[in-house]
Amino acid sequence: TNLFLQKIIMICSVIVLFVLFVTGKCHTHLADNVEYRPDQCLPGDKHITEPKPEPEDENYVACHQWRDGACCTPEFTQQLATANVTNIDGFHWSRCGVLSRQCQKFFIEIECFYRCSPNVAHFGLFEYESALANLPLCSDYCDRWYEACKNETTCAVNWITDWEYHDDGTNQCKENATCKSYSDVYGSGRGICETLWGRSFIYSNQTSSYPDDERECLLPYFDENGTNPNTVVISNMFELDDDGGATRLNVGFGLMVTVVITTMLSFLMY
Repeated sequence: TNLFLQKIIMICSVIVLFVLFVTGKCHTHLADNVEYRPDQCLPGDKHITEPKPEPEDENYVACHQWRDGACCTPEFTQQLATANVTNIDGFHWSRCGVLSRQCQKFFIEIECFYRCSPNVAHFGLFEYESALANLPLCSDYCDRWYEACKNETTCAVNWITDWEYHDDGTNQCKENATCKSYSDVYGSGRGICETLWGRSFIYSNQTSSYPDDERECLLPYFDENGTNPNTVVISNMFELDDDGGATRLNVGFGLMVTVVITTMLSFLMY
């Protein structure tokens, strides 16, 4: 009898795990703050309330990738229309010297992504206005970002917490902080993606070469004349149905079901 029940336990466990595999498709586990939030922008004064198409006028001068539905204001994009962008809303990127053009390009792309992309709201950390966390960036993008900036210098490791902030919002190096190279501070693409902007980003184990409908990492930049590849990625991550509803089975819940079934059947053996 015990042997028979043990076989039942094994069969039930295999069935549940098979269902998880088929319906979950072995998706990367999503962090607790991540949920499907369609047609939303991050809250706070850095974003508008909901994504809107850019008007066909001269006020939007950058971040045109997001023209079909942008969460940023034209005033924000105008800050990027200079030969050397040194600060955004008083937050300075260049406290240890002006960034090179190749490095500055990535900071602009990340800033456009954060301010303008409607895909960011799914990763909002809503206990803090305008914050995000655990957004997976494709590893090859992180690696290119690091290579472009590794010879720059910074006096802050975490660019959210490691500054001295003034009442007007401007940032300065903390007292006794020294300027060190990005290569010493971050050391790799993973280091720069998972450290510079705090918990905002995750270095994905996937690259942008994955097909869009199989990929679960996002790209901050794409050709402004192309379509947003992250739209398909978000659909894949949340397993959206044809009506835009999230159908993805929570892997943690499925494993819990497996444990419960196994435990109940184990009790029957005694």
